[in-house]
Amino acid sequence: MLNRTACRYFLEVARHGSIRLAADRLHVSPSAISRQIAKLEREFEEQLVERRADGVRLTDAGHVIAKNFAAIIDQMDQIKDEISDLRKLKSGSVSIATVEGISDPFLSDQIRAFHKRFPAVEFRVRIRGRERVLEALEQHLCQIGFVYDHFTHPTIEIAGQWRQPLLALAPPSHPLAKSKQLDLTDIAPMPCVLPDDSFGIHHLIHRAYRRIEATPNAMLVADQLHFLIRHAIHSNSIVFVPLQAALREVEAGALVPLDLDCSEFDHRFIYAIVRRDQRRSPASQAFIETLSMAFPGHEKADNEMLARIRAAQA
Repeated sequence: MLNRTACRYFLEVARHGSIRLAADRLHVSPSAISRQIAKLEREFEEQLVERRADGVRLTDAGHVIAKNFAAIIDQMDQIKDEISDLRKLKSGSVSIATVEGISDPFLSDQIRAFHKRFPAVEFRVRIRGRERVLEALEQHLCQIGFVYDHFTHPTIEIAGQWRQPLLALAPPSHPLAKSKQLDLTDIAPMPCVLPDDSFGIHHLIHRAYRRIEATPNAMLVADQLHFLIRHAIHSNSIVFVPLQAALREVEAGALVPLDLDCSEFDHRFIYAIVRRDQRRSPASQAFIETLSMAFPGHEKADNEMLARIRAAQA
């Protein structure tokens, strides 16, 4: 009979491709994991992993079992939540995978406010690139995801959306900071900093530049928006992010939005997403509803802030 420990151990090996790495993550001995895998192989009468010099590789049977184990663990967690008096949210957990641009301050503020109302609900947040957020939902590693920019996906649906145009931001001392009616050809020669290709923003920027047959003059590419934002301030260069990713810097006047007219950047959204087949716990359902209700107010506040800044720049 299957047990939760065997499922967890096998899934950790599948994710890391290594028994030793899985053992380190689970704080158990490699031999304990090997014993559980051996039990599973006897139970299913199939070899599940191939041991190699650089780790392990799942067999075809191993891939099938890993996929189903992930769904089983997720369902067990959901059931456990539901039978823990979650109707009144006296306990429970919410797991989130999000792109960096919404994590702070918005998501942090929302979690803090929710936790004041329901102090027994625990949160786990993974901050990832866009594709890894989608993977986390697909693999049942989280209940709620947040991604930037449009997407279509057969197993994932939108639970809420928040308009977040992609802005070209620069320090107030930048040569283009007070220029009016810029287009992308005006900005293209200027040094900029870019997120790497794990971000949807990276691909969006390159698509826009290809339209004008140009290449971004990127002086720095990195996998962390906060680092890019700080570097843009210190180097007096342009950074492309939605307002929420640089809200504190814009509020403080360290960065200002350039008056850029770029249709590719205008109609962009942050999406709250969930799996279509997901059996949501009361805690995750309550949190996603709270966020969806908060989106319109924050979208209005963003528009008002940008309008005030642009009026002051006039």
